Amino acid sequence: MIGRVFSFSNLRRQPYMLLRRQFSVKAIYSSFPATLHYYCPRRTSSLFDHKETDSRPDDIYDEGVTIHKNGLVYPAVNVSSVSNGAVMLPNTFLMQELVRRHFDEALDREDEGKQVETPFIYTLPKDLNRSLDEFYNNHARKETAEDWLDAHPFQQAVADDADAVWMAK
Repeated sequence: MIGRVFSFSNLRRQPYMLLRRQFSVKAIYSSFPATLHYYCPRRTSSLFDHKETDSRPDDIYDEGVTIHKNGLVYPAVNVSSVSNGAVMLPNTFLMQELVRRHFDEALDREDEGKQVETPFIYTLPKDLNRSLDEFYNNHARKETAEDWLDAHPFQQAVADDADAVWMAK
C-alpha cells in the first residue's frame, strides 16, 4: 500500500483524538452556497428545549435544542441533535427523505384523529445575500461605525437583559 493511513501512532501524540468527533470544516462561505430548505411542522418555528421532549411527542426530535445556562442557544453538534438549531438542507435525497418521513408522520397523526397543523417548507434562496443587500439599501439608514459610535455613547447603552427598555426604542 502506498501512502500513509491514519494510524494509532498519531494518537500517541494526540490522545484527545479518541475522545472527540472527527469533524472538520468542509468550506466557509460568505454567502449561501445553495438554496436551502427547512421543514417546519407548523406555520411558526418549532424549536424547543430538549428537556421538554417527553411533553412534546408530536414535535420533530431534531428541532430540539440545548439551551445554555445563560438562556441562549449556541451552535453545536451533539448527541441530542444533528445541530443545535434549525436543520436546513439543499434539495438532496436526505432532504427528500426527511421531509417525506416527517410529512408521513404528520398524516399518520391526523389519521389517528389528532389535530395536526399544516407543515411548511421554508426556502432560503441561494441569492439571499443579494436580497438582504437590496433590503438594506432600500430600508436601512447607513452610517460609518465611527459616526454610529459618536452618536451612541457607551454610557447610553441599555443592559442586554432589559428587554422592555431596548424593545421600546
